[in-house]
Amino acid sequence: MLAGFIVCFLVGFQCIFMGFLIWKKKYLSLIAGYNEVTYKGDKEKLAKVVGVFTIIVGLLTMLLPFGLEFASEFFGLLFGAIITIGSIVLVVYVNKLTKHTDPK
Repeated sequence: MLAGFIVCFLVGFQCIFMGFLIWKKKYLSLIAGYNEVTYKGDKEKLAKVVGVFTIIVGLLTMLLPFGLEFASEFFGLLFGAIITIGSIVLVVYVNKLTKHTDPK
């Protein structure tokens, strides 16, 4: 049981750190599928949105074992639903950033 808490904490911390690098330090190369040459959208907005989402995922991952231990198994389902829906919304929003900022 303790191993689960430690693993979730370490993975959550890593997500928070990666989100910080993407958002504040603008390390866009950490984003899967990002290509500096072909991306035509607003890079500032992309960094902020992906970075904040990654930080939220990290925080939720850190809270996951506590929710499972002290609340119920429903917390795991809620965690999965939030991550899935959030990922879909993120992909749609990033695609809108790319299409609406093209001046041609």
